[in-house]
Order: sequence, then C-alpha cells, then structure tokens
Amino acid sequence: MFKIELRPEIRKTLKDPDRFAKGLSTVYTGLVLAMGGVVIMLFLFFQKPENVLHPTWLIVLGLAVIAWGEWQKFRSK
Repeated sequence: MFKIELRPEIRKTLKDPDRFAKGLSTVYTGLVLAMGGVVIMLFLFFQKPENVLHPTWLIVLGLAVIAWGEWQKFRSK
C-alpha cells in the first residue's frame, strides 16, 4: 500500500534493506487498519452505542499486521 524509499546511508547499515522497507510499509498499513477501526467505533458511538464494540476485530487485525511488519523489520536488521 505504501512505497517506502530508504536513504542510502540507512540502506548500507541494514542486512536486507528491501525487506526492511517492506516491513515498514506493512507497519503503516496496519496502522491505517487499526485507526480505521477506531474511526468506525467513534462513528458508532454516536449513532448506535450498543454496537460500538463490533469493529474490535478490525483493530485486532491491524495490530496483527503491525506485529508482522515489526517482525520483518527485526529480521532484516
């Protein structure tokens, strides 16, 4: 979803810079998913308060994607 370009001095210090950039892109995508779930919860809070916890799975999915991206970044250092 995001195209990440690393600076040349950062690319030199990493073992696998392409995998690091891919992991960073995955982290940003997970953040967008999780924050989308929060926005949906905010909308539901004012429209249908009894359904406010229904998009919790979207936040958990976003956090899982973030964890996968962080794992990719860790493995590429």
